[in-house]
Amino acid sequence: MFKYIPLLTACCLASCMVGPDFQRPANDLPASWAAAKPPHSTDQDLRSWWRIFGDPQLNRLVSTSLNNNPDMKVALLRIREARERLRISQASLLPSADASAGWSLSPDRGFRSSTSQDFTLGASTSWELDLFGGNRRSIEAYRASLMSTEASACAVRTSLLADVATAYFNWITACEQLRIAREQLEIQRGTLTIAEKRHTAGFAPRLDVEQATSSVAATESHIPALIAQVASAKNQLSVLLGTYNSRMELTMPKATVFEKTPVVPVGLPSELLRRRPDVIAAEADLHTAVANVGVAVADLYPRFSLTGSVSGRGNDFAQLFRENNNAWSLGGNLVQPLFQGGALRANVRAQQAAAEQAAETYRKTLITAVSEVEEALIDYGNYTSQMPYLQKENEANKEAFRISMESYQGGETEFLNVITAQNSWLSSEESLVTMRQNIRKSIVQLARALGGGW
Repeated sequence: MFKYIPLLTACCLASCMVGPDFQRPANDLPASWAAAKPPHSTDQDLRSWWRIFGDPQLNRLVSTSLNNNPDMKVALLRIREARERLRISQASLLPSADASAGWSLSPDRGFRSSTSQDFTLGASTSWELDLFGGNRRSIEAYRASLMSTEASACAVRTSLLADVATAYFNWITACEQLRIAREQLEIQRGTLTIAEKRHTAGFAPRLDVEQATSSVAATESHIPALIAQVASAKNQLSVLLGTYNSRMELTMPKATVFEKTPVVPVGLPSELLRRRPDVIAAEADLHTAVANVGVAVADLYPRFSLTGSVSGRGNDFAQLFRENNNAWSLGGNLVQPLFQGGALRANVRAQQAAAEQAAETYRKTLITAVSEVEEALIDYGNYTSQMPYLQKENEANKEAFRISMESYQGGETEFLNVITAQNSWLSSEESLVTMRQNIRKSIVQLARALGGGW
């Protein structure tokens, strides 16, 4: 019977695989973006997108987060787990073998003083022939699951990079707001001194002094909250870096670094299919679900396995290898499900429904991906178009405050005009800082939406 084993092996390898084959889903992605026509990008542009800001400190923070962040490490460990599970599934195509050995000592019947010993040695093997491809479909599912896990790890990386950049820019914004508040406080104190001198000299009413005092107190009360925002932003950043707040050193970058607006490279919508990790993971999940349909279908068909064993037995170790003490066997086993209460066919329908769900999830993921890019492009275009007008407004408010102060000191205008001009200047300064932050965030969100960072 041993002569038929090569034939059976060839039949197994050439056997069919029941169930549907995975077909990459068609997509109807738009040919171009509706929001804008930005410059084309390359993979290298998006792989290290954070470098377009030209901030060495941001580069260092990104590198630290990739090495220390717990979520990133967990994602990499999940890849290791998925690879080992794939190896486990691949073992189903190979024969399994076991060996056994035994020894026993017992008294001879009728002679309590004498004993006999018994040695056994054996080996057995079994092999399930994957005639209908159930095991191969299972391997296909595990391989697709590994691809999904790898893509999910890339998604974790993409989100981490965006979160680190956003947290860092939040810290910069908080520091800038604190700087503006302190500078305005000094100007307000100077204004208060002028109002007090004019009141003492009899050139201004007491009302001017009280209004100036109120402005100083309002700004002073706001500063502790800004200090808390700086500390909170730093603390959030430390969590992303996988370290403690007290062990992280940050320095404010030069104004030329955080005030510039870098050009964002953007490709075509079709490139999202290979750039966005969540799109890749959704396609892999769909592949897994389709392969699981094949596994369920294969359960409807017979299972055929080969078994074999060899053993030896004797009163001493040398007798184990004598021909008359040896035994062997070789056989086959065929199992065909007959009645399972409809469970097997219900499982096929359930897996088909799961595959249809995965297809809809994939379609939704594509739509969401395009929408996120469009939203980021809209925000980027909106914020960058507002910036020149805000800068012009800020310069005008600053000049208006200077003129109002000169006019007040010359007795040509009321102090209320000074307060109004000063508040307008402060408001426009804060608006500039906020708009710079909005632009930076829109760039980060655009990079995330495009799948940059891996």
